[in-house]
Amino acid sequence: MDACEERPGSKQYGKVLLTLADLGHGIGAGAAVLDFGCGGGSGVEYMRRRGFDAYGCDLRFKESDAVPELEASGRVRRIETAPYRLPFEDDRFDLVFSCQVFEHVSDYREALGEIRRVLRPGGRSLHIFPSRGRLIESHVRVPLASVFRPRWYLLLWALLGIRTRNQKGISAREVARRNCEVLTERTNYLSRKAIASHVGEFFDEYAFCELAAARHSRLRPAWPVLRRIPFASRLLGAFQTRVLFFRKTPA
Repeated sequence: MDACEERPGSKQYGKVLLTLADLGHGIGAGAAVLDFGCGGGSGVEYMRRRGFDAYGCDLRFKESDAVPELEASGRVRRIETAPYRLPFEDDRFDLVFSCQVFEHVSDYREALGEIRRVLRPGGRSLHIFPSRGRLIESHVRVPLASVFRPRWYLLLWALLGIRTRNQKGISAREVARRNCEVLTERTNYLSRKAIASHVGEFFDEYAFCELAAARHSRLRPAWPVLRRIPFASRLLGAFQTRVLFFRKTPA
């Protein structure tokens, strides 16, 4: 069965593995992998079912039936903050990946430095996250809110009835207040140039590979056409989803 079709909720993790394979960086069974920003642990469970030695870490965990057992076994661990540190030893993982996490990273240098530390020489890293220019911002559902977010603008869309699933029945002003908090305190959308600058400080080998990942997304039917369009990868990265790959140089 195609990994992208295995079960609801697993598509993003299958997309990670399939994209890596297409890039020539597939990982073998038993490899040590880390879900950076693991949330409720679904990525850890998915990778373990696939035969990997999987772990996860996050600043805080989402409510999930899986988290208590995973935390008790040390499979998921909290990221330390003073100073910032991933709770694993040096050169531990063959792969560090994340899905919908890097738009929340407030300090790229801290995160990238720690990812580099826990990767083994030759280890890979792949991160999938919303782009800065996405038409509908992923967390508040407001058009262009990743780049334009004054309070009056957020209130306007709230008055027009734009709500997330958990904002039904809340006043427009409260929706705007919450959205403003999410956008200013919990998201950090960087340009491609800024992202590349940060990654280049820690990794000599890196690439944006949106087109490769599109083959394993809902754009799959259009992929034969997309691959023939000049700058398709840049367009996807600018207005839809960033897919960032980097590799720690072998010793």
